[in-house]
Amino acid sequence: MARTFIRQVTQIWNSDTYDDTIAAGSTMESGVTTIEGDLNTLRSQAKRAMWADSAGNWYDDLTTTNSKKRGINTLNSDLDDIEEKRFLFRADILTDVTVTAAQNYEILVVASSEAPTQTAAVGVVTTVGAVVAFHSGTFGTHSLDEVTGDTALTPKNLCLVRDGTTGDPILSDNRQVFALIQSESAVDGHTFDDASNRVQLSFVRPNSTFDDLEACPVADIAGKTINYSYVRRIDLDSIPEDAYLNGSFVDQSGSVDVTLDNAIDNQSGPATQTQTIEWQIADTYTLDFQDSTGGTNLLRIAPNAAGDEIEMNVDTLDVNTTNDVDFNQALKVDTAGTEIDVGVTAGSIETTGSDDLRINGAGELYLDDGNQTGSTWAQTDGIKLSETTTEWDDFETAFGEVSILNAILQANTSTVVRSKGVAEVTGGNYAADTNMTGAGGSPNLSAQLPDYSGVSAFVTDCDVYLNGQLLWNGADASANNDVYPGDAPANGDLKFEFQVFGTGSKKDVITLIVWA
Repeated sequence: MARTFIRQVTQIWNSDTYDDTIAAGSTMESGVTTIEGDLNTLRSQAKRAMWADSAGNWYDDLTTTNSKKRGINTLNSDLDDIEEKRFLFRADILTDVTVTAAQNYEILVVASSEAPTQTAAVGVVTTVGAVVAFHSGTFGTHSLDEVTGDTALTPKNLCLVRDGTTGDPILSDNRQVFALIQSESAVDGHTFDDASNRVQLSFVRPNSTFDDLEACPVADIAGKTINYSYVRRIDLDSIPEDAYLNGSFVDQSGSVDVTLDNAIDNQSGPATQTQTIEWQIADTYTLDFQDSTGGTNLLRIAPNAAGDEIEMNVDTLDVNTTNDVDFNQALKVDTAGTEIDVGVTAGSIETTGSDDLRINGAGELYLDDGNQTGSTWAQTDGIKLSETTTEWDDFETAFGEVSILNAILQANTSTVVRSKGVAEVTGGNYAADTNMTGAGGSPNLSAQLPDYSGVSAFVTDCDVYLNGQLLWNGADASANNDVYPGDAPANGDLKFEFQVFGTGSKKDVITLIVWA
C-alpha cells in the first residue's frame, strides 16, 4: 500500500530525475555518486542500444514494421537468414571451347580451364557452386537433362553461348543457341575433373513454338568455337562485388515484345535519362499506380477538361520537404470524421456543425496575438496555458473539471478561512488507529487541534503534517492512507495508520491546517 515516506533511513523512493541522455564513456562508471546516477547511465545505454542517435526514449516499445518487432535475438536470426539467402548469377568462361565435329555436345576439359572451378551443385538443391544437372543417360552423348527453372525455356542449368571470335549469339533456324551443362556424377558438391567427375555442354535451342527446349541440330553447332556463361549459386554474404555488373546476368528469353511491362521487368538499377520527358495522358483517361492486388489505386492521375485531379489512397502519407508546403486555397481535413476547416472562412480554423474543436500542444500551449509585439511582455511565444501537470491537478481540486470562465467566477466569489494548530504527542507511544486528541478527559496531545467538522471534505480541506512531513489523508480507516478523521472532528481528533511516538526524544509533532 502506498504511503508517504517520512523516515528516509528505512525507506527508499524512486529516482527524482530520469535522464537517458548521458554521454557514453568511462565516466558512466567513474562520474556517478548515487544509485540514481547509476540507473540513469543504464537508461542512457538502453536508449542508445534501441535508438542510436535518433529521437526516442529508453522506455519506448520496439518499433513495429510491417507488423513485426525484432529484438536482438530475432535480429540475429533474421540477419543470418539474409546472409544465407541463395542467389543465382551468371559467371563467364572466356576460354575458347571448340565443339567437336559431328557433335551437338562437348565434354569440357578441366585441365584446359574449360569447366567451372566451383564445386558442383547437382540437381534441385540449394548447394552453393556451379548449377548442373545429372546426366541420366550415357555421358558423352547429347542430353536434355535439366534443373527446373521458372519456365521451360529457363532451366537453372541453362548456359548462354556466344561465338568465341565475334561475341555474337549463335543462331539455329533464326533461334538462339544455348547449352545445358550436365555432370557425369550425381554426387552433390563434388569437384569437376577429367576422370570420373566430368562435365559437358549439350547444345539446345527453343522449339518452333517457343514453349520448350530441343536439341540443336549438329550442323548448326559442330566445329564452332564458343564461350559460355553458366549459372552459379552463392550465399548473399559471399556474393562477388562485381556479380551484378556482368551483362549476362539477366537470362535471355524467347520474347522480344517491346512493352513497358517487359522493360520494367528487365530493368535493374537506375533508369537514367538526360532529356526532358513529357508524359501526356488524354482527357478522361487515367494513369494508375496500384497495390499488389490491383484493387486499390495508390496514386491516380486523372486529366479532365472540367478539372484535373490527383487522387491518393494510402495508409500513410509521409511528406518530407525542405521548404514550406504551399496551399493557395483552403484546406479541409478529416472530412470522413470530425471535419476541421483551415481558411475556409478567411483567417479561421474551425469545425463544422456542432463539433467541438480541441487545440492540444504535445509539450505546452501558448496563445499569442499581434498586440504582444512591442509590449513589455517578455515571453515571445505568448501566454502559456499551464506550466506543469500539478497545475491541472490543483485546478481540478480547487474548482472541479469546469470551464475557465466558470473557475474565474468561482474565484471571484470565494472566501477562504485558514486555521492552524500544533500539538506534541504526550504520555507514551500509541499504536496505529488510536484516537489522538487534545480535548478534556484523557488527552494524548499537548494541545487541542482546530475544529474541522464544518469542512466540505477532510481529504481535500485539511493538511496534516507529522514532524513537518505532509501526510496523505484518507476519508476513513478503509482508505489505508496515512491519516483519517478521529472520533470528534470538532475537537480536532485524528487517527493514524501507523504508530506515533510520545516518549523521550522520539516525540512526534502534529500540525493541522484547516481550510474552510
